[in-house]
Amino acid sequence: MNDFCKFACFVRGVLESGTVIEYSGRQLRNEVKMHFKSLMHHCREFEKYLKRSLGEEIAEAEDDINSSIIHMVWQIYEMDPDTREKFLEHINQFDDGN
Repeated sequence: MNDFCKFACFVRGVLESGTVIEYSGRQLRNEVKMHFKSLMHHCREFEKYLKRSLGEEIAEAEDDINSSIIHMVWQIYEMDPDTREKFLEHINQFDDGN
């Protein structure tokens, strides 16, 4: 189930990032636009399915957790290169005990 939760988080990331792209005014062209729209459609459908399957309360908790994780990833991408490199070095030193 843990892998499935990770997958659901990445789907949420696609939706949040895709929404930013949709409203940025940037024009996607040709095949990229077709794949982008298809991906967004399928991710939205998957999320609707999850909400129906999990129930409203659990789905909201998942959304909160996943949105927080996605926000953290966005912050990493927005770091200046030196800070990001130091941050990633620090994270790579973390040992989860396995």
